[in-house]
Amino acid sequence: MMDTTERLLAIEQIKQLKARYFRCMDTKDWAGLREVFCDDAMFDARASLNLDGAGDGPGAESNDWVYHGGDGITQFVRDAVSTRRTVHHGHCHEIEILSETEAQGVIAMEDKVWDLADGTPILHGSGHYYETYRHENGAWRILTSRITRLYVKLG
Repeated sequence: MMDTTERLLAIEQIKQLKARYFRCMDTKDWAGLREVFCDDAMFDARASLNLDGAGDGPGAESNDWVYHGGDGITQFVRDAVSTRRTVHHGHCHEIEILSETEAQGVIAMEDKVWDLADGTPILHGSGHYYETYRHENGAWRILTSRITRLYVKLG
């Protein structure tokens, strides 16, 4: 069992991990983003463009966005935002350490996305990431991640 200092260090490392996820996505650091995920990670992005992952209309294209593997997730993110300017903020981290190698968390977030070429607004949203983490090879990494929305405005 981890002592208090080890638990607090693990929580801080996971906070840093999620901050790195946002920074790497926004700065288009694809190699850095890949290091955030476990090789067998899963990313459920069905609610990326709508409130429930089953929306109609313009946000419906994300209804089947579930990606597997660190490489696949990184490629999905790269394809989704490489021609867009993005700003992601994560805050209010709720991290629970389950064991020396497992943790789970909820992170509140807000994101804004613009077309890179002309600055046209594409998306403004807020919600939460529900995640699990695994400590492997000396570092915490995201094992599963599911985005949910409380608010999303397209265009």
